Amino acid sequence: MIQKLHTLLGHTDKVWSVSLHRTLPLVATVSSDKQCRVYDLGSGQLVTVLDDTHKRSICSVAWKPTSALELPALAMGSFDATVSIWGREDHEDTGDDWNLLAIIEGHENEVKGVCWNKDGYLLASCSRDKSIWIWETDESNDEFECISVLQEHSQDVKHVTWHGAEDLLASLSYDDTVRIWREDDDDWSCVAVLNGHTGTVWCSDFEIQTSQTARLESEANGEANGEANTNGVGRETRLVSCSDDTTVRVWNRVAISSSSAFRTNEQWEQQSILPQIHTRAVYSVSWSPYSPRIASTGSDGKLAVYRESAAGWVVELVQELAHGIYEVNSVAWGRLGELEILVTGGDDGNVHVWSVSN
Repeated sequence: MIQKLHTLLGHTDKVWSVSLHRTLPLVATVSSDKQCRVYDLGSGQLVTVLDDTHKRSICSVAWKPTSALELPALAMGSFDATVSIWGREDHEDTGDDWNLLAIIEGHENEVKGVCWNKDGYLLASCSRDKSIWIWETDESNDEFECISVLQEHSQDVKHVTWHGAEDLLASLSYDDTVRIWREDDDDWSCVAVLNGHTGTVWCSDFEIQTSQTARLESEANGEANGEANTNGVGRETRLVSCSDDTTVRVWNRVAISSSSAFRTNEQWEQQSILPQIHTRAVYSVSWSPYSPRIASTGSDGKLAVYRESAAGWVVELVQELAHGIYEVNSVAWGRLGELEILVTGGDDGNVHVWSVSN
């Protein structure tokens, strides 16, 4: 069952990206109106508006991974070819204590995506200039040094995403491929190219393995007392991707011995094509950290939720016209207490918060 909890209003143009903070009840949204708006997920109230920085549309936003005791910070990528870093001054939630910490320049064209690594000391950005830049920073978030420029895609790079437990980076492109990158001997190299999509690859997300997802997977697969399953479901390193070709695909890394070859060459394979729901381009996917589910949204206005079982992936929920007649550009999983939620952003300028239950 899916139910709309809030509609977060305020943007005056298309919402391109939404990002939920890992430990705080905050969601950041960015738009063609050149604003980033931060809302409280529980109340739906606006916390702050971050603007007057970018000259063109802001198309990507990502929270820096922090604990509840650390001050929140986020990165935004814009069509003006820059990345901005913002942070809150203190823990008092007044809404007026957010500072612009840095403007990062280097890309020649529109920045399409930004993403932090697992500990928040590396930031990846990608662009229409066909490149991915990896930046290194520290706790201050005000100095960024480019440590690598990755240029193996032949077309626009649309999106980047880091693995949640290791420094493994995925990039997606107009060239229809997914590339996997990792550091080797103080440099970054492409260790795998995932071929299979027949159109632009728009978004991806790594599976996050937690004790809770393992338990939920066990229960979903009918295992007694929540004991770990033995069929390998959910135990690999896996990635979900979506494309102009209307498909959502799951890839897994084939387990090999941890040798030097593993550092420079990884074998990935397509594990599944999820049941066909979308009839037009799929723009966004998100893999739940809390249950064996994937959500997708796209040009057809649908919000789809898939669940994995021992028999494979099944469609659990489909919300037609999630943003009325408008395209849905972004989806992300989150949590409010024990309630699992989805947040979507669309061409109507609205952000919806949905509850998802069994």
